[in-house]
Amino acid sequence: MERKWSIASLICCLLVGTCLLTTGTILFIVKSQSDQAAIESAEEYFEEITDKTAAKLDAFIEPVVALANVAGETLCMEASAIKEAAYSNKFKALKIMLDSNNQLMSAYLGYEDGSFYQVIAPRGIENIITKYEAPEGCAYIERLLLVDDGDGQVQRWRYFDSSQHLLGERFDTSSYDPRERSWYRQALLSCGTIFTSPYVFSSSGMPGITCARTLGDGTGVFGLDISLNQLGSMLAKQNVSDNGLLWIVDNDNRMVAYPNKDWAVMGSNLQLPMAVSYPDNTVKCVARHIPIPEDSRTCCSFFEGSDGQDYMASLTPIYENSGLQLVVAAAAPVSDVTGHISRMSTRIMYSSAILLLLLSFASVYIARRGTRVMSVLLREAKKVQSFDFSESPPLNSRIKELDTLGKAGLLMKETIRDKTANLITTQGKLEKLVSCGLALSSEKELERLVSLIFDSARDLVEADGGVIYLMEGNKLAAELLSLDSSSIVLGGLSENPVPRVMVIPEIIDFVSKDSVLWYACEAYNKREVFSVKGVELSLFPTGLEHEPERGHIHSMITAPIITRSDEILGVIQLFNSREGGLFEDGLDDLLGSLVAQAAVALDNRNLVNSLEELFNAFIKVIAASIDAKSPYTGGHCTRVPVLAEMLTKAVHETESGPLKDFRVETDEEWRELWVAGWLHDCGKVTTPEYVVDKATKLETIYDRIHEVRMRFEVLRRDAEIEYYRKLANGGNQAELKQELDVGIKQLEDDFSFLAECNIGGEFMSDERKERLAEIGKRKWLRYFDKRLGVGHFELERMRDSGVELPVWEKLLMDKPEHIIPRTSNYAHIRDACGNPIDVPENEYNRGELYNLMISRGTLTDEERFKINAHMLSGLDMLSQIPFPKHLERVTEIATGHHETLIGTGYPLKKDISSLSVETRILAIADIFEALTASDRPYKKAKKLSEALKIMTFMRSDQHIDGDVMDVFLRKNVFMEYAEKFLAPEQCDVEDATPYLSKEK
Repeated sequence: MERKWSIASLICCLLVGTCLLTTGTILFIVKSQSDQAAIESAEEYFEEITDKTAAKLDAFIEPVVALANVAGETLCMEASAIKEAAYSNKFKALKIMLDSNNQLMSAYLGYEDGSFYQVIAPRGIENIITKYEAPEGCAYIERLLLVDDGDGQVQRWRYFDSSQHLLGERFDTSSYDPRERSWYRQALLSCGTIFTSPYVFSSSGMPGITCARTLGDGTGVFGLDISLNQLGSMLAKQNVSDNGLLWIVDNDNRMVAYPNKDWAVMGSNLQLPMAVSYPDNTVKCVARHIPIPEDSRTCCSFFEGSDGQDYMASLTPIYENSGLQLVVAAAAPVSDVTGHISRMSTRIMYSSAILLLLLSFASVYIARRGTRVMSVLLREAKKVQSFDFSESPPLNSRIKELDTLGKAGLLMKETIRDKTANLITTQGKLEKLVSCGLALSSEKELERLVSLIFDSARDLVEADGGVIYLMEGNKLAAELLSLDSSSIVLGGLSENPVPRVMVIPEIIDFVSKDSVLWYACEAYNKREVFSVKGVELSLFPTGLEHEPERGHIHSMITAPIITRSDEILGVIQLFNSREGGLFEDGLDDLLGSLVAQAAVALDNRNLVNSLEELFNAFIKVIAASIDAKSPYTGGHCTRVPVLAEMLTKAVHETESGPLKDFRVETDEEWRELWVAGWLHDCGKVTTPEYVVDKATKLETIYDRIHEVRMRFEVLRRDAEIEYYRKLANGGNQAELKQELDVGIKQLEDDFSFLAECNIGGEFMSDERKERLAEIGKRKWLRYFDKRLGVGHFELERMRDSGVELPVWEKLLMDKPEHIIPRTSNYAHIRDACGNPIDVPENEYNRGELYNLMISRGTLTDEERFKINAHMLSGLDMLSQIPFPKHLERVTEIATGHHETLIGTGYPLKKDISSLSVETRILAIADIFEALTASDRPYKKAKKLSEALKIMTFMRSDQHIDGDVMDVFLRKNVFMEYAEKFLAPEQCDVEDATPYLSKEK
């Protein structure tokens, strides 16, 4: 695709290119001229530096020459043999000379006879003080060397302070002869003032230069010593540049002075270092690259230093008439000298770059400004394509056509934006409406549901607040009130209750029209959504300290909550737009749609609650029917759920021990436990009352001991009849009477024994069973047909229908008709190991001997299984109920409370690995209630101590959970239950510690 260029880009390129070309040309010219100016400036600067240094050397040397000239004329001696006393005036003169010039180290006189007089100014120099053994505070040292008549030389040293007070004096001998010194000989040869080459002063051992002059009378030579250290100090005060250097060499390119160079005390053979081998690299490079000038002209040159930088050096010769020939050398990096010019060039370049940048920006700005309207229109068109309707910048242009085009484009965008915004807003509200519907359908609790309905409606129409009323009978009752502007939230999920405002919609005429209640009644009666605007309505009393202002409601939407069956569940009212204005048009239908969904949610909630209440009622009816079956178990099914809930809460709150992680978190889990508690004995509806209530061994529907007793009555009558018959036949009355009494006594004893066995209070030993069998063998004569007057089921069980009457029968018998065949063997149920349930062969065995020979208690194996089978019946019953998911464990919890931790319980022989904590809790609740209940026919109500003792045995045998038992005891759950349900005389335990697990 061919590349297209915008007008703004073309104009920008043209203007920027022109600026680049102009700026580049200017920078090239400036750079060339500045480089040339830098070189010329550097040469001038270095020439000026060396000239100034040479001038300072001249200014340093000339006073010394002048002093030498004056001294040479004034310090003449009149006699060749000079005495000590003649030098007192000369000390003062030489002192004045030294004081007048700080660069001088000493002044002295050497005479043709070999005498020597010298005044030295140490000036605090440690080397001089040490060399001359000067005392502390010494300012001047006087040295006098006289030649005596014996040609011996005695040297006197005298030390003065700054006030010319004598500090000390010493003498020694010396071989020093001034006439042999170079300064002496050169001065005599020149007949004027001379400068020596650098040499070592014999007096201090330090290198220096001597300025000497022949005395006017020719008798000797006057000399002034200048230390090279003084020249170095002078050079250090001269500033070349930041990295520049200044030094002095002689004509042989030997180092004479270097800034701050402190020459060490040397030997007598002075060898000044050559510049070409000097440690300083700059000095070394200058010596190698630039020769010493042969005339007095200054020589400037450039060279590359050892550090790679470009250097500039300047050499200026100094030639004195006195013979002093020195060269002042200066060197520095070119950047030090031309830095200001380079910086100026850099600033020019930067300024040019900045100027170029500014010009470029200006060019871009001008180009874009000129074509801004077209660019903005293009950008806005692309934004509209992607449905971006953000605010547009103003499109004003001085070009008429572009200005008109820009305004037309913006107007078109605003129109599309408004239409799209309306569509998006509507779509958003519809999405919110759908989301609200989904949320409403999943909420179950009334308070949360009411709050959710209100919040959804308020957000949907963007209201400041409102009220929800629900029907209570034939009245509208406020359930929730909220006003954001007044920070009021009452009812719903708020901790503050809504005022109990109730109104009967049918009596609307008695309600004030400036109250929101009137409009609520109106919506109820008309059954339609409507809004009012531009009004001043008041809220009903809220009971708050600061009531909302009267007439603060200016806009309101009211909608009745109507179900699909045209039942009104309530009314919702929304007050004032959040933005402070009136509600927009079209919100009535939107709110009506939401209210319709709210009605479905409320209706469903009411239906669910009704079904739940119905289900609860059925559960309680089943439990009540079980308790009502037998007066001896009354209240068991009611009390066990209460105790189970108490114990579950205690375990739930346990923070330590094996049960610390057990939690019942949700309402559904608590309800699951509640249902299981109420239905734990639901199978007892199938258990016959007479089995549950069987108090004696022979009891069925009634106690058959009465039948047996009547047989004993018959035997007694038969014995008396036999007595009278024998007596009538002439028998001995006394013998017969005795026989009758013995027989009656035996019958009474046998019946008493049999009645005692019937109670079931004692263990039936083998001896007792044998006696029962013997008693049962006695016979009595039956004359009547036993098949007469019985039901057809019992008649079918009688097999000896052909026996002729009368018939002798045993006193106690196990007859075939006593056997009730089994109707259900529970073959479909398997225990925890997958084995069939152990089921007795017969449903019942009502044989008289069979029942009386029960070893313990009053129940046969068949009857005991029948009682225990209530768990199997319960399992069958609960398994057929389609419990919802949150109740799916009801069967497992409810039917496991007779299991043990070691798998010896019933019905399924589960062990602890298969028993949930809730099941183990229910087991303890069931056992404790049964032990302490006062309505059992087969036992008395046990005291707490007795019940807890039995339960500790059961815990030791692992029939109940020891951890749950400990919580039961530690948390005093048993005491809480006892205070509600047990008689005071049963509550004999204050401390449960003795009943806790020992290992705890």
